Amino acid sequence: MKNLIIKSIIIIVSAFFAFSIFTSCEKLLETDLNDRIPNDMAINSTRDLQLVLNGAYDALQSGSVLGGNPVIYAELLSDETKIGNEQKLNRFGKYEIYTMTTSPQITEIASFWSSAYSAINRANNVIYAIDNELVDDADFEKYKDQLKGEALFIRAVCHFELVRFFAKPYNVNTPGTNSQIGVPYRKSPSISPDSLSLARASVEDVYTNIILDLQESKTLLENAGAMTSTSFASAMSSTAMLARVCFFKGDYNLASEYSNEVISDSYYELSENVSDIFNLSGNEYNPEVIFQIVNISTDNSNSLIDAYSRAKNPLFQTNADIYNLYEENDTRRNLITKYFVIYYIKKYDESVVEGESQPLNRVYLRLAEMHLIRAESNLIAGGPNNSVYAFDSYNALRQRAFDENYVPETVALGNLLDSVRLERRRELCFEGDRYHNLKRLQLPLRDDVEWNADAPIFKIPADEVSGNSLMEQNP
Repeated sequence: MKNLIIKSIIIIVSAFFAFSIFTSCEKLLETDLNDRIPNDMAINSTRDLQLVLNGAYDALQSGSVLGGNPVIYAELLSDETKIGNEQKLNRFGKYEIYTMTTSPQITEIASFWSSAYSAINRANNVIYAIDNELVDDADFEKYKDQLKGEALFIRAVCHFELVRFFAKPYNVNTPGTNSQIGVPYRKSPSISPDSLSLARASVEDVYTNIILDLQESKTLLENAGAMTSTSFASAMSSTAMLARVCFFKGDYNLASEYSNEVISDSYYELSENVSDIFNLSGNEYNPEVIFQIVNISTDNSNSLIDAYSRAKNPLFQTNADIYNLYEENDTRRNLITKYFVIYYIKKYDESVVEGESQPLNRVYLRLAEMHLIRAESNLIAGGPNNSVYAFDSYNALRQRAFDENYVPETVALGNLLDSVRLERRRELCFEGDRYHNLKRLQLPLRDDVEWNADAPIFKIPADEVSGNSLMEQNP
């Protein structure tokens, strides 16, 4: 991971499989779209497995993947933000995403696709080597479950992010029948040009495979005793990810089960101050964070600061409607600054210490979301404890938000679902949740665009279409 100084295997592949391996303390080189062919001979030891896995984390950390860009893209398509600086709405990139007129030539979208599949291929390299016992040194048996569990988590997360932008949304009202085309679900490393051709799986199959990968990851990491870690995959991050995926799939029974497991196991607790969650840097810890992308001064890929921080003449502002979602004593309102008629977003403000800008970590999974998933899932799915869990989670977030001004609430059960959904919007505002949640709830997107319209769906990059004979382009 980028918070560690590591020697990393860098695999650069030409069309004729010319492999070169270099060691470096610097950021791993980004691979081109078709650079997915692994050097199997490079994996001879458990240390090699770890180095390749570090490369998968490096690709995952990219600004194009979990480093922040998908959050920006989701905000461009939802109704929480407004454009504050049109100069940052660059052509052949964010402008086309914002106007929902993407083409196969958009560089940012191609980078998202290639970086995600680069992480997937590196993870598949690790999984393949472990499953086929290509390593037999003294450390292999000790670490194989943890290494494979982490690789499966990375593979699942990347496919999840891809399918949410490159395919029609999962229709939660018709579970099990979502036959609309998704993305290729790559389970094997690419070992020849022919292996680069893979058809798009259905959205149903993509979600099924994501859940299977996460369930296996959870089991392996539990077996390895890797229950928690804020910067690497752990059993709890896999469990939290299962809660998120099942929630957006409309499997509210499983979403309730997994979110409740994360909450009940007591590894995490809500941060006293919500703003502290977004000010973490490097190895800094917060008890609410389940999984984060770590950034340090020499290796910082957080793209959210430039898009949100007031000091950067940011791409995004918000509006009075969002500001007024928060009551006066709600501490989360402090994450928005009202300046005359301008509303600046402070959630990702640049932190400066002794005149130097500090890198900010990107929090990907946190406990507050698990409370929101548990509350809403229980109310939808029903069950003997549905109202108890829902009230407990709802009140936990309200108590944190109002601190000493908190007054216990009594919400009629028939109104609780609406209250929980509103609380989700307040809590996860500007974190890229709103766009995907509108699609789950089948509500209009920005400018009243239909939740399942073709326009917001990203076009498959041109290089992928030309290099994958089985690829089908989006409308």
